[in-house]
Amino acid sequence: EEHVLDEMRAAQEGNLSAFDRALWGHVAYTVSNAARALVMGLTGSHFVSVPDDVAPETRRYYQQLTRFSAAFAFLSDISMGTMGGALKRKEKLSARLGDILSLMYLASATLKRYEAEGRQANDAPLMHWAIWDCMFRAQNAFEGVIANFPNRGFATLLRRVVVFPLGRPYVVPSD
Repeated sequence: EEHVLDEMRAAQEGNLSAFDRALWGHVAYTVSNAARALVMGLTGSHFVSVPDDVAPETRRYYQQLTRFSAAFAFLSDISMGTMGGALKRKEKLSARLGDILSLMYLASATLKRYEAEGRQANDAPLMHWAIWDCMFRAQNAFEGVIANFPNRGFATLLRRVVVFPLGRPYVVPSD
């Protein structure tokens, strides 16, 4: 995240005005991601724009990945801000953040491959299952990060207001 690097660089140089600019840019970025995640969560991300040329059966996945991405960015910043250096020592928590990022990457790669290989009808059921599996597991990892926040009230606020305002949208995919 560029703001963190700018903050660290300014702190090392002792440049207070550069640090202030970087810090307030970081705060604005975090608030923006919180608002995006909240709005997308409340609307089911139905209003998120996706490229016109994607397969119609994948549009919702692109929208949901955008929502999860905003929630991930917000949760990462909040985790770093509230726990600071302790986040590194809370290995399971940081691993869950890594799981979310990895699962979103796998879902994106699945969509990319489906498109690149010409939207093969025989591949569609596998694509749908893979995306649902990734999103369900990412959702569980989000829950794991939030459940392990040190402040219970703040964790509840994160879960119910920002990350999952309408509840958890994914269930385990059917075999």
